[in-house]
Amino acid sequence: MWRPGSIGMVGRIVLVLVVAVLLELLGNIALHRWQDPELVSAEQTRRIAAKLAVAERVALASPPGERGQAMAELASAPMTLNWVSRTVITNFGASPTRLGKLRADMVGAEPSLGERELRLTLMPSAVKGQRDLLGARQLADGSFVTFRVSPYLDAPPHPGAVVALHLVLVTAVLVTAVLVVRALVRPLRNLAEAADATGQGRVGSIEVEGPAEVRRVATAFSAMQARLLKTMEDHTQSLVTVSHDLRTPIQRMRLRASLIDDREIRETMAADLEEMEYFIDSTLAYFRSGEEEAARLVDMAAIAMTVVDMADDLGANIQYHGPDVLEVWTRPLAIKRMLGNLIDNARRHADRIEITLSDPSPDYFMIEVDDDGPGIPADRRDEAVLPFKRLDLEGGKRRGGAGLGLASAKRTLEAMGGKLSLGSSMLGGLKAALVLPRLEAE
Repeated sequence: MWRPGSIGMVGRIVLVLVVAVLLELLGNIALHRWQDPELVSAEQTRRIAAKLAVAERVALASPPGERGQAMAELASAPMTLNWVSRTVITNFGASPTRLGKLRADMVGAEPSLGERELRLTLMPSAVKGQRDLLGARQLADGSFVTFRVSPYLDAPPHPGAVVALHLVLVTAVLVTAVLVVRALVRPLRNLAEAADATGQGRVGSIEVEGPAEVRRVATAFSAMQARLLKTMEDHTQSLVTVSHDLRTPIQRMRLRASLIDDREIRETMAADLEEMEYFIDSTLAYFRSGEEEAARLVDMAAIAMTVVDMADDLGANIQYHGPDVLEVWTRPLAIKRMLGNLIDNARRHADRIEITLSDPSPDYFMIEVDDDGPGIPADRRDEAVLPFKRLDLEGGKRRGGAGLGLASAKRTLEAMGGKLSLGSSMLGGLKAALVLPRLEAE
């Protein structure tokens, strides 16, 4: 039994092409019929032929001087009759045109009309946009009975109107084809969106639909997604567990180091332990995307000023610039982690730090972190956001770190639909700009 999903991608593309060609063909046939309609109906053809046969008999039975009067008395609307000894009417009824078919139909209705010449032609009517049928029937004595049917039929449409209608037809066919193709590739688009979501550690919705090839890919990808996310979750959970387990021995070592009498050794060990703890915190922050936190309405200005005050208490030369109040829907804990990472990163390389909060659009807000450190060369900024990548540029105050500050901020921002950009600061160092979307209530 045929099922919609049994048609492959190639088959569906061929079907779209066939449907488009058929629509174009049917549309052209309809336009042709409208552009070149039938001249007259069969009944009207029989009436014209019968009237012309009667006119021939009446003309031959009347003296030449009275034939014109006899034809005028015989005529009736919309057909007029006349008798002439000679005529200039040109014959187009012998050619394989509509007039040729009309002449054959008239002879079929009145066979006597086929015995001598029967001329048919068209000319413009007194009514604008219409045409009259002119004809001449030769009599036995060589004279002619002429006739005119007015108005006979509509004139051909204006070429501009015909071209416009053809363009409308082509546009309609193209739009229909594009809509069908869009529906055809929709499963692929959904699959790509699910792949992007999986790449960011989120579960993308995968619907097994579309052509047979796409259905097979979606089924395989769904199974792969489940395995991949399970592996990522296991690795993250293992890392979190190990990180937490390491804190206890670090605290014990910190306590024992404080009991060492040699000050130089004590301070060196304390610095190493602090570096280990910082590395653990940075690694945990990197693997937190921020999606575990629901968006809520917060005062972003208050959060930024709080982070600045905390850094100032730890000895940083830091200032805040921005509004006193800025209420937005966002994930505050994720933003605090990002700001903390960026401020700590700036403290490692600079003496002065400035945090600027701005609200340039109804759709997003910005937080800029400027410092007076050595900065990052433009050709190495892409490298700087790679995880566990430590550039250790000349001019920095301190070395070390996990190489995760910028990478963690970039990862969290992308999960929130934001963007991290690095540039040159007016202070002479690095500018890290966080573009954050205004989220909706969850």
